[in-house]
This record gives sequence, C-alpha cells and structure tokens, in this order.
Amino acid sequence: MTCIRSVRLVLLDAILENAWITFEEGKITGFGQGEAPEAASSIDGKGDYLAPGFVDIHVHGGNGADFLDGTPEAFLSVADYHLSGGTTALCPTLATAPYDRIKAVFEAWAEVRGRSTAHLPGLHLEGPHLAKTKAGAQDPSLLCPPTEENISWLIEHASGITQMTIAPELPNALKLIHRGSDAGIVMSLGHTEAREAETIAALNGGATKVTHLFNAMTYAGKKGLFREVGLAEYALVENRLSCELIADRYHVTPTLMKLAYQTKGAGKLALISDALAGTGLPIGTEFTLGRLQCKVGDGVCLLADGSALAGSATRLMDQVRIVTETLGISVAEAVRMASHTPALLMGFDDEHGVIDRGRAADFVRFNGQFQVQQVWVSGKPVRNVSEA
Repeated sequence: MTCIRSVRLVLLDAILENAWITFEEGKITGFGQGEAPEAASSIDGKGDYLAPGFVDIHVHGGNGADFLDGTPEAFLSVADYHLSGGTTALCPTLATAPYDRIKAVFEAWAEVRGRSTAHLPGLHLEGPHLAKTKAGAQDPSLLCPPTEENISWLIEHASGITQMTIAPELPNALKLIHRGSDAGIVMSLGHTEAREAETIAALNGGATKVTHLFNAMTYAGKKGLFREVGLAEYALVENRLSCELIADRYHVTPTLMKLAYQTKGAGKLALISDALAGTGLPIGTEFTLGRLQCKVGDGVCLLADGSALAGSATRLMDQVRIVTETLGISVAEAVRMASHTPALLMGFDDEHGVIDRGRAADFVRFNGQFQVQQVWVSGKPVRNVSEA
C-alpha cells in the first residue's frame, strides 16, 4: 500500500487540510486527516493540493501533434503532453474529416489505447455533421448531413465513441441523435444554427450536452416582430443540458464565464481544453487542423490569416487557475469542473474524476501557483512531469 501524506486533499465539494490518501493495485483504499497510517511506501505531499486527475472530453492535440494525424505516435505524444499538465483521461477529439479518415483514426485509437499511460476511453467526433454557416475552424467543404451509411457505421462502433457534436437542424440529424443516444454515445449540440424549437427536438431525441458554450452557435435574435431564443440562452436555463466551457478568457470572456457559472453551476459545466496541435509551441508557429492552416497566437490558436479563433492554447490546469481567479470560486469547485463533471457527463465517474474509495488512483499534485508537481495514473507515478 502507498500513502501520500501532508496534502490539501481536493474532494468533490471541500478541501481536507493536512490530509492523507492511500491506494493499492491502482485503486484508492482510504483517506483522512491528521496522522497518516503506516504504509509500505510513504510520499510527502509538502502541503500541496492533491486532486483527482483531470478529464478532458474535448481535446484535439498539443505539442505539435493532432489526434487527427491518425498515428500511434501522435496519440501517445498528445496524451503525454496533457498528462504532464495533470490530465489523466482524454477523449481524443477529431475535427471534421471524411469518414475514411475517421475510420483510420478509429483504428489507430483501438491499437494505441492500451499502450497510453493516460486513459483514452473513446473518441469525440466534432463533425462532419455541422452547419456550414457555423463552421468556425472546421473545413466547410467537408460539412454535410448524416447519411444512413454514416449512421450505421457510428452505431456499429458506438463502444469506441464517447460523444459526437452535431447540428440538429440538418436533415437526418434527429435520427442520428436518437439512435446515437440509444447506443450510448453522448450527443452534443454545436456548430449549429439551431434555435429553441430545434434544440427541444434534439433534447427529446436524447441530446444532453452543448459543445463549447458561446462558440459557433446561435444567440437570441429577432424573427419577425419578436425575439427568438438561441441555443446559447436555452442551454443556460435548461437543466437537462450540460455545457462545455473553454475558460481561456479568449473563447469565453470573464463576464460570460460568470454568466455560465451563475446559471449552470459547477455540476453542469465541464472545462475543456479544446487544445490544438499548436498548444505548447511558440507564438507564431504554424500548424494544421485537418486541412486548415493555423497559427499559435498570444494565448490562443487562430486560423493562419487571423480571421477566426481555431482552438485553445491551454491545458486544463491553466483553466482551473483561470476560473479560480476569474470567478472567485474555491479550488474544489474549479477542480470539479475539470474532473468529476466531465467524467459524469461521459458516464465513467464510477472510475474517474473524484477522490473516493474504490475509484482509480489517478491524481495530480499542484502547488498554490497551480504548477503541477506530480501525477499518478492508476496508482503509478508519472516521472518528471513538472519538467514537461
């Protein structure tokens, strides 16, 4: 049995000061405050925070690699980069691509998931069934409604797909939402022109989540004489919908972060990195997202011509710090949005995202400046992460 002692243990809604935690065979066996129990191996936490490993359900890449590259090397490189920032579980996210490319990446994920130190539970398909008018940094030439063949393939491979972002107003989209939800895929609304009526139809079909709230979606606007609700406003007041949030201060301003938190709360907001291959690289570095040229900006990734945001240049640890500072909330609540809430949305909170007996011994230790000091995955230490 291993014991980590002298830590500030981050639980779901509280922080235990002067705490300890024990684990064995990859599982948490106990935790408490005060004098730590005897253990075969004892680790001094030096008064740092010890939190559940973060769960990133929307991440494209990092450190020069993208999951869409479709190689085992790319998968391992991206996973290791985010692992060094405290993210112990990732849902590899694919920007819009043709189905033959998606199928090839799926095969690469199936091959490499058992070799990755970080957990890779399943893919997030962000496209290709999105609205061309809300493409953002997605390639508009590849966007299309789902076909019967597409739906059949997705259902057949549902066990390896955690979620799919879709525009519900497209032809055949509601059928995909219904069948995908029944098959266990989390159906998420995004890159869409949907307003209240289309959103309600998608909810009734099984949609449960909104992709990167406030980005690539509709807002309230006039229709004839009257104002009609957009997806952004509907998502804020509909308790059946949880929301992703890119809390980097670029995709979502501090005021909108506060609005989201005050309406949804930590239990319905999942921090996502939406990190691209350029994350971790110097400003000005060019890279690709699918077939689109992008570049690293000052704190954010952009299309190469600077015409639109392309994705984030942050990891979840950065966003935990940002929401703590911006919203004035506790570290426990910020950590919850980066761990338990996303794990709950994906249905694997019985293993990941929370400190509790019997859960996976996935931890991140960080200091008061939100600098990662150590990471454990299934009870095994990941070496030299603070140097990454």
